[in-house]
Amino acid sequence: MKKYRVCIFTPVSFGAAVLMFATAVLMFVAAVLIFATVAVAENAGSGEFVQLVPAKSISWSVNSKPIAGLVKRGGNAVFTAERNEIAAQSGKGGKEGDTFLCTEKEYSNFILQFDVKYDIECNSGVQFRSSITDINKIEQLNGYRCEIVPKNDTANIFDMNRRNRFLTEPTAELQAKINRTFKRDNWNEITIQCVGPSIKTWLNGEKISDLFDLESNEGIIGFKIPSGESGQVRWRNIRVKELPVTPWLPLYAEKKLGAVETKPVGKWEILEDGSLKGTTEKGQPKDGMILSKESYKNFAVKVSFKIISGNSGLYFRAAEVDKPHWMKGFQCEIATGSADGDNAGLWEVEGRGWVARNVKLAKKIFKQNEWNCVGTTAIGDRLVTFLNGWKVVDIVDSKCAKEGKTGLQLHGGGDQGCLFKEYYIMPLDKNAVELIEK
Repeated sequence: MKKYRVCIFTPVSFGAAVLMFATAVLMFVAAVLIFATVAVAENAGSGEFVQLVPAKSISWSVNSKPIAGLVKRGGNAVFTAERNEIAAQSGKGGKEGDTFLCTEKEYSNFILQFDVKYDIECNSGVQFRSSITDINKIEQLNGYRCEIVPKNDTANIFDMNRRNRFLTEPTAELQAKINRTFKRDNWNEITIQCVGPSIKTWLNGEKISDLFDLESNEGIIGFKIPSGESGQVRWRNIRVKELPVTPWLPLYAEKKLGAVETKPVGKWEILEDGSLKGTTEKGQPKDGMILSKESYKNFAVKVSFKIISGNSGLYFRAAEVDKPHWMKGFQCEIATGSADGDNAGLWEVEGRGWVARNVKLAKKIFKQNEWNCVGTTAIGDRLVTFLNGWKVVDIVDSKCAKEGKTGLQLHGGGDQGCLFKEYYIMPLDKNAVELIEK
């Protein structure tokens, strides 16, 4: 005997049916709008460009709530939407400070593109890999800023509320190039690309900035309008493509040796504060050495150090040898006393000796009896070293080794002692290198 499923329909009035249909339509439209405004979060890591603002005109204000993944921070400037543009009008000045339209999401590696135009000229910019800081009880951003000014410095990189200086020297030649390229009465297209330690910018297709820096690897994006009686800027076509993350990996951090091993010379101990203390005895002819278990081709590496006595070094792209110094290859110098001008210089062990250094700058920025941070990026033939946030050496060296280990040295031949912490490496794969070198 066949069985039949019986469906029972409950009658409703025509008006109720219309109401139900209208409610469903409104819910669908609302869902579409919600999806449009949070597209950045939903498409994170998709490898495609995503608009940070809706493509079509909608009525909104950032003075009260986040819209399209963007939220107002800082001063009292006004942001409004007109067609597919964002118009930013300066605040009244005084103690209010600059105002920023910020992403709520943090970005690490990405390509950001946008068009910008002045209605009333002022000093604007776009913060990236930035964080919120409190200055005189007013929210402000600290981190990298792509300058947007009527002339000279647009697309150059300034480090705001940290080092407070340009990271690429604004030479007369660079500023002349920017002036030739910038359109004062029209739209300008700006591209910012961040891949690991590499930061690049383009203005209307012309490359302006091409630098390495190790200060921060992720943060929010914020579109700036300054405080003041005048100033109005427009942005449109704001779009971002997220790229694969290149994280810092600990070689020695958090009280663990992790991805490093020690040679059988010297004494290594972890102190209560988590730092690593290395010492060698007087008369010991061999170096003390802590080195990575892995070899690396293209990367950034950094370590914080405080010298007790003697000198040390940060090896990279180095090879193991059965000799008192254990390693041969490049050493980013760590020194104190009369040799403190050698810090972050490049010395090639069992090779050319000094390849590059900047004694005058290193002496100026080295901090005696304090913690210092030294770092290196090695990408192909380009080698860049840093000391306490300053670029010390930037060379292209076709003779350099292309792969090897990284390590920390305690020089033999006397009483040697050094403290280390925050020893990190950032490996860069083929795809990251291709973007950096393009």
